[in-house]
Amino acid sequence: MPDQSGYAVGWGSLALINAGLAQGKGRSGLAWFLISLLLGPLATLLIVVLPAPGVEARPLRRSEWAVLGVILVALVVIAVVGLLGMSVRGASVVGG
Repeated sequence: MPDQSGYAVGWGSLALINAGLAQGKGRSGLAWFLISLLLGPLATLLIVVLPAPGVEARPLRRSEWAVLGVILVALVVIAVVGLLGMSVRGASVVGG
């Protein structure tokens, strides 16, 4: 089994970054740190997209919708590649 500690370090680092982003927008850093441990990059997307507390939300511009679309497509591609990679690795293990 390959060493998975690099993933844990990256995921934890992302959670810390998200906590800082959330605090910068006037949200609870601890709450978003914990949410980020569960949701990872999706939490980053939520922090960036959701307006800061007390700020009136405005409609998104076309360019902002385009950026969101690219991010969502990238997340789907990453998920699919990850799932395919896991199934290929599991199927290719032959013998001992």
